[in-house]
Amino acid sequence: MSSATSTTRSSDSTRQRAFATLRFSGDRLDPVRISAILEVPPTKAWRKGERYFAGQRTGHLIGRTGTWFLATDDLVTSPDLDEHLEFLTALLSQGPQDEEARLVRLREVMARDNLKADVSCFWHGAAGEQPPTMSAEKTAKLRALPAEIETDFGTDEPPSPEA
Repeated sequence: MSSATSTTRSSDSTRQRAFATLRFSGDRLDPVRISAILEVPPTKAWRKGERYFAGQRTGHLIGRTGTWFLATDDLVTSPDLDEHLEFLTALLSQGPQDEEARLVRLREVMARDNLKADVSCFWHGAAGEQPPTMSAEKTAKLRALPAEIETDFGTDEPPSPEA
């Protein structure tokens, strides 16, 4: 399954690159509630019907549904996808006592407001490189949210034999 976060501009296409995005969406999503529970500002967020800036090429749009997302590409410098997933799972558990409380609060908001959560995992490597394996512990923690997990893994094209 591909994610919507697969576009990337890299000056060195042979370097490994990875990031992950945690996203909440739904018609009744209140971005302030999600930020208050996770204690982190989103990369971008908007309510249904709210005007938001989608980017240089797209400009301003009106949200068809509410969305809150946090992308790790500007927060974690490592090309190791596992470190990006570690960052996201750490948001869900800021200590043994807080972990369950934070998950319970997120689940309550998700159920009450009929929200969906998903995590998009992006990885790009050099030709012939093997895609990463995702930690079962981290994916289990994300699925317990509950969040759907999407992957977008790819490599550069191998050099042509004529070259």
